[in-house]
Amino acid sequence: MRTLPSPASPPPSVFDAPVVVVGAGVAGLVTAHLLAEAGARVIVIEKLDQVGGLARSFVYDDQYVFDCGPHRFDTSNPNVKAYLDRVLDRGGTMFPRKSEVFFKGAYYDWPIKPQNLLQLPKSVAARAFVDLAVNGSRTYGDESFEDYILRQYGPTLYQHFFLGYSNKFLGVHPRDTHSDWAKVGINRAILDDKAQMQNLGQLLKSTLLQFDKKSQHFLYPTGGMHEAWTSVAGHIGRLGGRILTGTGARLEGGNGRIDAVWAGGERFEPSVVVWTAPITLACQQLALPVPRLDYLGLLLFNVMVAQDCPRSYQWCYYGAEELLINRVSIPRFFSPATAPPGTTGYCCEVTCMEGDERWRTGERLTDWVIDDLVKVGLISDRRKVLDVRVERLGDSYPIYRRDYPGQLDLARRSLSAFGNLHLAGRTGLFWYNNMDHSIENAMQLTARLLRDSGVGEAAEARLAAGA
Repeated sequence: MRTLPSPASPPPSVFDAPVVVVGAGVAGLVTAHLLAEAGARVIVIEKLDQVGGLARSFVYDDQYVFDCGPHRFDTSNPNVKAYLDRVLDRGGTMFPRKSEVFFKGAYYDWPIKPQNLLQLPKSVAARAFVDLAVNGSRTYGDESFEDYILRQYGPTLYQHFFLGYSNKFLGVHPRDTHSDWAKVGINRAILDDKAQMQNLGQLLKSTLLQFDKKSQHFLYPTGGMHEAWTSVAGHIGRLGGRILTGTGARLEGGNGRIDAVWAGGERFEPSVVVWTAPITLACQQLALPVPRLDYLGLLLFNVMVAQDCPRSYQWCYYGAEELLINRVSIPRFFSPATAPPGTTGYCCEVTCMEGDERWRTGERLTDWVIDDLVKVGLISDRRKVLDVRVERLGDSYPIYRRDYPGQLDLARRSLSAFGNLHLAGRTGLFWYNNMDHSIENAMQLTARLLRDSGVGEAAEARLAAGA
């Protein structure tokens, strides 16, 4: 277990005992930072050796930086922007969004643009427009991913775009996946509130409106996403907080509250516990019924290549069944400082379940991943590959099976018996979100905790605004 440095004499706490935050991902770190600024004594416990959680970075040979997929900040949220302005020590790069989808051997902009309609195979385009005309007269259910996509997009786009990718990504058939996965997943992938594609009519409308539409812009820390979380951790330490890495947390509870949190052999008696680890783990540790809520795992194949990239996207979706890769992101198009000149890093994502054969033997799939990169035109020659590093990410996505709402409600009701336990973040809330949502979630939780502690409305409002 490693403790990040903190001042010898922490300031008095606005709470009667430490606030213990379990998990040093985005929600955990931001909550701890904002509470520390308000005068709370915070202790953060992280099982990994570095902070950042699912938003951490991997740095190889001090030259290549890879994140856990395509992470970036949407600064259109003023609260998030105000917070980032305070914590990004080196600032960052602003870039226009460019994402794509690989479909039947060709690349298309995503979200779809007018010129892409002409690229679609004629038979696919014709059937999609027939769906637009008649889909309103068809009757579908409303519980599954399959129901939702058929009703909103029609059978053609369901069969060609959504069925294969969702089945490949989750390992669960769309008819066994809850409709929330479609509603949330598609919106997270589009990332633009003005370009929502709720049906074929809206797809056509938003497509036509993009003739003169300005590109969406994102912010990215200059040296990689890890710079943001290292900076936040430094702020926590300077405010008297402790961050314990390389150790898991264990809860002790009874009589309606969490009495203690263990980090290795160290025991803390908390005023408040903010739990951002998997909600199922909290249930297990407190001897509560463990719900059937699963998390998807990820294998990251971080490929370093001695050539420039022939594409210019930041990330692209690959739904073809014959390809192992699900999505590829290119860090140098977030910031050129993430790879040496004349080289490219490809972060290739392959989904699995933690502990399954893929998870255990991922390195054996390296040649398949390289072959995929050649097939889709990202690598001209296998001999251009300089190195490949395989990283494993557990608990990366909540899996929204059809019965998940009832299972999640069971877990939340059971855990609500502990009055000082608060859930946050992607895994703690079983919530498919982006970093911006986690930051906003942390601000809202902090404001509520401070209000309940009696700190005052002024401090609550300031912290909720990221100031």
